[in-house]
Amino acid sequence: MPSPALLLLIATLLPLASFVVLLLWGKRIGNPYAGHIGTLAVAGSFVCSVLAMIFWLYAGADNSLSWGANKAPIEISFPWIPTGDALWPAGHAPAKPGYMDLSIYVDSLTVVMFVMITIVATSVHVFSIKYMHEDARFPRFFTYLGLFCFSMLGLVLGGTILQLFVFWELVGLCSYLLIGFWYEKKSASNAAIKAFIANRVGDLGFLVGFGILFYHLGNASLPALYGMLGSAGSGGDITIGSGASAVVFSSTALTLMGLGLFCGAVGKSAQFPLHVWLPDAMEGPTPVSALIHAATMVAAGVYLVGRIFPILTPEAKLVIATIGLITLTMAALIAITQSDIKKVLAYSTVSQLGYMMLAMGVGSWMGGLFHLITHAFFKALLFLGSGSVIHAAHHEQELPQYGGLAHRIPWTAGTFLVGVLAIAGLGFGPLGFSGFFSKDTILVDAAQFAQLSGGKIYWIYFIVPVIVAYITAFYMMRCWTLTFAGKPRNRHLYDHAHEDPVMFIPLVVLAILAVGGGYIGVQSMLRNSIQETRAYVSSDRQAFVGFDTAFQHRLPGEPSEMAAESVDAGLVEEEHHDAIYEKAHHLVVMYVTPAFLVGIGLAFVIYRKGYRYTDAMLRFAPLKALHTFLYRKMYIDELHNALFVGGAHVVARLCGMVDKYVVDGLVNVVAYAARVVAWISGIHDKYVIDGAVVGSGKLAWLIGGIGRGAQTGRVRGYVTLMILVFAAGLVVAMACYLA
Repeated sequence: MPSPALLLLIATLLPLASFVVLLLWGKRIGNPYAGHIGTLAVAGSFVCSVLAMIFWLYAGADNSLSWGANKAPIEISFPWIPTGDALWPAGHAPAKPGYMDLSIYVDSLTVVMFVMITIVATSVHVFSIKYMHEDARFPRFFTYLGLFCFSMLGLVLGGTILQLFVFWELVGLCSYLLIGFWYEKKSASNAAIKAFIANRVGDLGFLVGFGILFYHLGNASLPALYGMLGSAGSGGDITIGSGASAVVFSSTALTLMGLGLFCGAVGKSAQFPLHVWLPDAMEGPTPVSALIHAATMVAAGVYLVGRIFPILTPEAKLVIATIGLITLTMAALIAITQSDIKKVLAYSTVSQLGYMMLAMGVGSWMGGLFHLITHAFFKALLFLGSGSVIHAAHHEQELPQYGGLAHRIPWTAGTFLVGVLAIAGLGFGPLGFSGFFSKDTILVDAAQFAQLSGGKIYWIYFIVPVIVAYITAFYMMRCWTLTFAGKPRNRHLYDHAHEDPVMFIPLVVLAILAVGGGYIGVQSMLRNSIQETRAYVSSDRQAFVGFDTAFQHRLPGEPSEMAAESVDAGLVEEEHHDAIYEKAHHLVVMYVTPAFLVGIGLAFVIYRKGYRYTDAMLRFAPLKALHTFLYRKMYIDELHNALFVGGAHVVARLCGMVDKYVVDGLVNVVAYAARVVAWISGIHDKYVIDGAVVGSGKLAWLIGGIGRGAQTGRVRGYVTLMILVFAAGLVVAMACYLA
């Protein structure tokens, strides 16, 4: 097994090993050593992931680092499930014909995802040792964290859609266990159930999409799918094979397949309308929130869409972009009014996930995954920072109770501000926080998409995200200002607030990544992932075009791909694309760069004195009504309760009525009829059967009584009777003779 694949496999198995150890002996090991075991295991995964990246980047021939250039993906397959005949492109046949493979697939995307997941998970584990040290179920917490990390790493390492689904479900199970970790709280158990059910709804769509895929092709290997369906992005039907064995995959079936698989991502990555579970997931411990929102569960949905991007039709991508647009806008507006610090961060996560899905839909494959990586750094920082605040404030989560905490917990305040500036997109030109580069990439590609699509309606996919960029800066600075600036609004809480040195060490590490995440070569790794996949899939068949619909920016200093070609048409097309790119970039610089200044400045001015100004504004009835509408989350939860929960209750009542009046009624009628028949049968038995038997006995008794009356017991009487009978018989005989 090649070194990178072996290292990543070890990185995947280490959290599983910690899970097994803590599951069997966690209580005996106890606190804090159970936490140390879990932390060492995931830290080992991080070391293995970094070593795998070094091996992956090492060019070998010229002993230099080249960010994965000229590498080929590693695919290692083992026969798993018998499937019968299946279609396989040349060069990508299964390890054993007639079986679906269990495979490992490693490319630049796999490597960079492993590093991101493990560094965030390690930070969360270190933070959790102190945050959870007083919890009675401390060993169980780290047991669940180990299984969670294993599930996410296994999902990324798998090379088939079916493997992805298996680990996908395991991730869902872990989220259920961790969200409901404090299950004695009714709100926590309800939140866990809500998350589980919402994801099951999405997973039903996933299974439908997978069923369509497997029905047509008979396999689910990623390279095989790319080879057979790589032209889906161009639209139209796809014919696979030739002659009598040819299979036609219609564009409608392709679109339904893509949307079905995307439904799984709607659930996992909390997209409208299945986003309702994510804010409620804040009922779990704060480190769990950091892990879910940054590196595991919600990242799984975006990763899935990134992997299936080459087989998505234009119609499916447009739906994905639209869902992302709705999600990012709705969540940002709701976040403005939330008073719970974790709810603000939760809705910011939903909004940023909307940006990622919008990116995938408009063709910004690199932008969406780049934002997934940078978002993991600053969102883990923000959630762990909120955990530090909550820990300092004795588990108080309401913003109105905070104020002035920068004087009591300065490290938390400083690192939290870094996260705010990163998610707001602070930057200009070549300098900026990580979120600036990734969000800038998405918006530039959205502008290109609108320009190339040719219709004015498509500019909504650029204009609305730009407006939301201002809103993001506003609500995040609002959160920071209400927490750390101004005067204390709860003096007792302020006086007893304190900062733990162990807890702010992960905050400093994540703050460094939130600042420098745009400079560490993530874009280069993603770009090379496209090149690697294209070269690998195209090796034995026609050129792979699955990423031709994705915008691929030239990195600084990188020459044009067509510059060396002499084909005039190619040069013209390249120049046209460059002109559109420059125009799009100009629009982003013009309208988005001031976003952090306007949003951050406005939030600080309004909230530096707490709620004084906003309370005055809310005296205006329309603003108060709007605030209530947003604070109640646009009543989407109530709508869900009315349509789905209430609908389920209505169906349950209908079923109860059918059961009571139809099923039970039929049973009761049959029972009544049986009682009538039994009554008639009883009458017949009593008066006919029993009557005949009793009557026969009485007749015999009567005859016996008559006969018994003649039995006097006297010989004289018997002789007299015999004489009389004999005489009577003689008389009768004589009469008969004479006659």
